[in-house]
Amino acid sequence: MGTQFLSIPMTASDLGLGMNPLLNRNGLWNPALLQAEPIGSEVYFSHGNGLGDLDLTSINFIYSKGKTTRSFNLRYSGLNDLELRENKPQSDPIAFYTASGLSLDGTISFQSKENHFGVTVRWVDISLYMENSNGFAMDFGYWRSINKKGKIGLSLLNIGKMNTFLSKEPSLPIRFLGGLSWESNFRSFSNTAFSNIEYALIHESVLFNIGNEIRWKNISFQTSVKLSQNEKSFSSGIGMRSGLYGIQYAIQVGSQNIGTPQILDFYILLP
Repeated sequence: MGTQFLSIPMTASDLGLGMNPLLNRNGLWNPALLQAEPIGSEVYFSHGNGLGDLDLTSINFIYSKGKTTRSFNLRYSGLNDLELRENKPQSDPIAFYTASGLSLDGTISFQSKENHFGVTVRWVDISLYMENSNGFAMDFGYWRSINKKGKIGLSLLNIGKMNTFLSKEPSLPIRFLGGLSWESNFRSFSNTAFSNIEYALIHESVLFNIGNEIRWKNISFQTSVKLSQNEKSFSSGIGMRSGLYGIQYAIQVGSQNIGTPQILDFYILLP
């Protein structure tokens, strides 16, 4: 797993619509998108499973202060009950161990005329059996509106350095994302279409993502398709908000055949 947990969808919104630099008010894939409700602070709690039955948990606290929006985010992913064995047939493992990744983020976003900017500073820790490595990384983001209904966004993620791990320095999953979105309305329905391209430096690979979200009153429906040289997947999700609370669920099926990722989000607006 290593530092790759930083590239995994951690919320139902991310899973349902894809990791787009114009998606999500929590700023995970573009710190410039970070937004908070003007009447209070927001808390998001997400939990679910990724590929290979990876345990995923995320907690995000967002608030406004002056002309800026700020957040603190915790992300955890782990594989439990991994078996330690010798290089010979054994009926029982020598021991069980865990592989995990943890990150703590601080994000700030601000606006200058029509332009929105954001920066994230991140502490990263990865563990495997008795070995451990930690380090720091940064994200940079930008977006602006196009003709009122459209948006364009760019982000550069995970620029930083890790300490030595198993005699090697782990590589951070540096990623560049560029995306477009367009919103349209029909009677009581609102529709937003997303598209983005991602370049992952560590794999030297390109990923395309297309998503769509339909909103009707307090209910939203999400679908997306992700395409790359080694992976094809389809995701869908549904969400609902009522007053100070909200809930969202998403699931993904793909060509890798190593599990079915699904995540559940809870949202609370604090007065």
